[in-house]
Amino acid sequence: MSLGQILVSHVRSAMLAKLRGQPLPEAHPVLSGMRSGVFVTVEAIVRSGGFERREVRGSLGVVEPYRDLAYDTAKIAAKLVYSIPRFTEFDLRRSVVEVTLVGALREWDGELEGFGWGREGVYAVSRRGMAVVLPQTMVERRILGDALHRYVESLVGPPERLYRFDTQIFYELHPEGEVIERELWRSRVIRQFLEVVR
Repeated sequence: MSLGQILVSHVRSAMLAKLRGQPLPEAHPVLSGMRSGVFVTVEAIVRSGGFERREVRGSLGVVEPYRDLAYDTAKIAAKLVYSIPRFTEFDLRRSVVEVTLVGALREWDGELEGFGWGREGVYAVSRRGMAVVLPQTMVERRILGDALHRYVESLVGPPERLYRFDTQIFYELHPEGEVIERELWRSRVIRQFLEVVR
């Protein structure tokens, strides 16, 4: 199994355990030996007018590890399931799971030249709180270029500290289906943006 398949399977096991009131799988032969920040996202498949779209039901995570990847991912997955109103096993079977691994935080001066669009995320800290902007959010909401700074300020006000981090995103193509690594830097949205700014 690939790392992506292992992560998504572990997340699903933790969610199912939480929904059934069973103990969480807090250890794993591979993941217990790894440390990383991690975010878990659940998307529902919504069908209307002959089309399918994905709708985020919830997303939760940490930018820095608390313990190890098995423990942290299980706890986050369980807390996420609990936070989604009226979420059931039936909903889980019809949902897509995405897991984003967060690399080491690097202090960032906000300079956009050389920023890794589609690869890097942002962590901002201010007096009002903190905010994380994952690369998939930037692509899906077209928060590219200076719009990123405006978006961060809308969340936490003027940031006192900014960090950037690399990500690795694993994603189910269909509910309980094949898991791939998302290569957002290849997306049409980013290609078009880079063509304009060059």
